Amino acid sequence: MKITIEFSKLIRIENYASNSVIEVPDNCAVRDFLALLKLPPHLKQSVIVLVNDEPVWPSTILKENDIVKLNSIITGG
Repeated sequence: MKITIEFSKLIRIENYASNSVIEVPDNCAVRDFLALLKLPPHLKQSVIVLVNDEPVWPSTILKENDIVKLNSIITGG
C-alpha cells in the first residue's frame, strides 16, 4: 500500500525526501512505519506524527493514500 510522507526541513531522514510516496505493508501501524524509516534515536523521542492532519496513536493503522506528516517538537523558554 502507498502512503505519502511529509516532514519539515528540521527533520532529516536518510533515503527519503519530503513528499515521497512510500510503499508500506498492509496493516502497517504508525509505530511500524516509524521503524521502517529508521529514524535516528534523537528523532524518535522528539517527533509528532499526524495522519491526514490529525494526531494519531502509535497503534493507528495506516490506510492506502494516507498522508503522514512528521513534525519536530520544539521547546524553549
